[in-house]
Amino acid sequence: MKSILLPLTYCVDTETLSRIAADLTLRFRASLHGLFIRPDPRLAIPFMGEGLTADMIQQLCDTAEKEGLANAAKAEKDFRACMQAADIKILKGDEHSDHARARWTTVTGQITDHVGRRARTADLAICNKPDSEIPDSDDIFHDLIFRSGRSVLMVPSGYTREVGRHVMIAWNGRAEGARAVGGAMPMLIDAEKVTVVQIGDMDDARPGLDDIKAYLGEYGIKARARHENVEDNSIGNQLLTLAADIAADTIVLGAYSHSRWRELVLGGVTRHIVAKSKLPIFMSH
Repeated sequence: MKSILLPLTYCVDTETLSRIAADLTLRFRASLHGLFIRPDPRLAIPFMGEGLTADMIQQLCDTAEKEGLANAAKAEKDFRACMQAADIKILKGDEHSDHARARWTTVTGQITDHVGRRARTADLAICNKPDSEIPDSDDIFHDLIFRSGRSVLMVPSGYTREVGRHVMIAWNGRAEGARAVGGAMPMLIDAEKVTVVQIGDMDDARPGLDDIKAYLGEYGIKARARHENVEDNSIGNQLLTLAADIAADTIVLGAYSHSRWRELVLGGVTRHIVAKSKLPIFMSH
């Protein structure tokens, strides 16, 4: 895990995300890219009320531009303070380092202009859990899941524990889950404890608990395996309850959906876990 992307806007929980990103950057001696996306005021012109003169529209755009620059400056200041506290050097230009390092970029436009595309050349992108109280969190999360093709670490706002010390893998033998495990391998190798969980039975054609446990063993990971019967409540809720019972701090999960398109909803188990989890979720689609 050598390249981490941290997409930010003025709305998201920069403090929590930067702290976790800094911790992972140090742990893996990685390169962290803080990417701040500020809105382009000109994009709002078609939606401005009728009757506005050109001067009024220009004044509104100038005000929004000034506010956007101020938000970007504050986010960069907070990011730099977090990196300084973690003793992570922020590089300039073509500067290089073999130690944990960070870069900062501010871009203008919409989230979909930048986030998913930039994440395609990172090992991991970190974002807030979608939350109606945090504007932009839903758009960033879905753009990363559906358009990056890379691993995503979704973090609930205000999360205070470490990430990746006790990892629970939610396993059902599907391709998305296998991709999530592959992406999380550096974290799994570094973890103090790994637990693989299967809820209910699954198709015999899919690799089961013994198979994934043996695969992890090839990397020296001594995972614990648990096969649980399906209970009356949802599988998603059962997985979250089990994660709490075993004191896991991170869940590795395949992001399931029935469509490539951004508009369609994630599969039922994934949707429930994304909505209800109080733990970070390491996902791949």
